[in-house]
Amino acid sequence: MMRVAVIGAGMWGPRLAAAAQRAGLDVATCFSRTPEKAEKLGVPVAASFEAAIGAVDGVILATPNDVHAEQAVACAALGKHVFVEKPIADTLEAAARIRDACVEAGVVLAVGHGFRRLGAARRVGELVQEGRLGTVVLAEATFSLPGKLGPQAWRAHRSRNPGGPLMQLGIHHADTLAAWLGPVRRTTGVMARVHTDADIDDVGVATLEFASGALGVLTGSYVSPHTFAVRLQGTEGVLDYRADLGAVWPDAERVDEVSSITVGGEEIAFEPRDMLAEELREWALATRGEAVVETGAQEGMAALRVILEAVGT
Repeated sequence: MMRVAVIGAGMWGPRLAAAAQRAGLDVATCFSRTPEKAEKLGVPVAASFEAAIGAVDGVILATPNDVHAEQAVACAALGKHVFVEKPIADTLEAAARIRDACVEAGVVLAVGHGFRRLGAARRVGELVQEGRLGTVVLAEATFSLPGKLGPQAWRAHRSRNPGGPLMQLGIHHADTLAAWLGPVRRTTGVMARVHTDADIDDVGVATLEFASGALGVLTGSYVSPHTFAVRLQGTEGVLDYRADLGAVWPDAERVDEVSSITVGGEEIAFEPRDMLAEELREWALATRGEAVVETGAQEGMAALRVILEAVGT
């Protein structure tokens, strides 16, 4: 059984720890700069980052974007496999350092782009490949979550979170759309601070030009009620994919329970999946040579590039 440490105990750290256990991994320890938060993970709390990663096979990083490179490189240097929650890093240069360090050390790197693994998302991908929509020519995707953007929140500062809701939310759609429709050739975007008093832009819009010739629009908000929706317009049909995230979030394993797909008004059935447990199980198998990670450095950097181009950095 693969022994792992979870680093970070904000909203997502405990979710990944629970998913790792559902996936059959041994969550041996954890670490957070806030010990009282780490205690909520229900596993032994290490005294330091170094202590946490010292006696495990792999490390799950659920920490702010701008520390991913430093932490991932440190893990690789000790021969530890790395699972880093999306986005892979805050810059492409930092992402490349992570990639290169893991390659040099011979460890497996996985990036947490789990939304493409949802049962509904997998079914959409099948419908596209089967030609149910004809040729997809236009994609519209939106993702909004109201959040606490107080001065202590790292996500509230543009220096640490360029792109705001597009970087943290829209990047999920950027990855999933690429999985369905192929690579994005060019992105432009507009960001704005409309409602919040925080430093960060709270809404964003990106326009995507796919290598296939299709166009896309990606929007995100930090201040609107929970919204998750995708529309794919094809030459032979129009698909709508929606999830009522407000009913279940942040229980990612339940998202398929509140999701629906329709094509031309006809409801499409799909099999629910546990996206977080699935990606962590695949990572563990890959460390034993029994699988290949679906979202590694290449996919993580492709999604990050879409958002950075939209932000203009």
